[in-house]
Amino acid sequence: MFAVRTSGTEAAVDGDRVEFRLLGKRGLGGLAAARPVASGVRSRAVLEAHRNYGGQRAVALVGGEYVPGEGERLDWRVRYWETVGPAPLPGLLPGVLLPGLPEGLDDAVVHGLWPYLNGGALPAGRLVVDRAGYDRESSPLLFAKATGLLLHVLLAGAFGVSVEPIVTSWVETGQVPASLPSA
Repeated sequence: MFAVRTSGTEAAVDGDRVEFRLLGKRGLGGLAAARPVASGVRSRAVLEAHRNYGGQRAVALVGGEYVPGEGERLDWRVRYWETVGPAPLPGLLPGVLLPGLPEGLDDAVVHGLWPYLNGGALPAGRLVVDRAGYDRESSPLLFAKATGLLLHVLLAGAFGVSVEPIVTSWVETGQVPASLPSA
């Protein structure tokens, strides 16, 4: 695990946190046009982000997996959590989170992926977002931004690109890199 911090933003990345898995059967997914890939490995990561928006603190934890595949399609899915009464768990950064992806935040995760799914620039394979955590200070805006960053982290892991500069850039500038990591 590693973390990057500035005065207003923090992000941490780890390989996996099964305690934040999304067990619900509900979800959204589909097929997106993608570019063929020649190589790559399975990549799994969990990312937690904290950001201050004018005195308001926002928190988001998202995680998932990307598996490179043949062809020219990306099979993607966002799983939603449906169980009630989750127990608070320690996150990657200081504080506790509730595992799950409740209504309102689920749409934000899909919106975070949407710009990438429509461009045909993603590599072929399978992408699933199946880990999430939230608290009272979670915001749809941060969940969307964190999901875009998670996508970059997963692709970097799959194609042997260092993740730390990507996360550092996001923490320092608030933006994900302009180009996707690729093989």
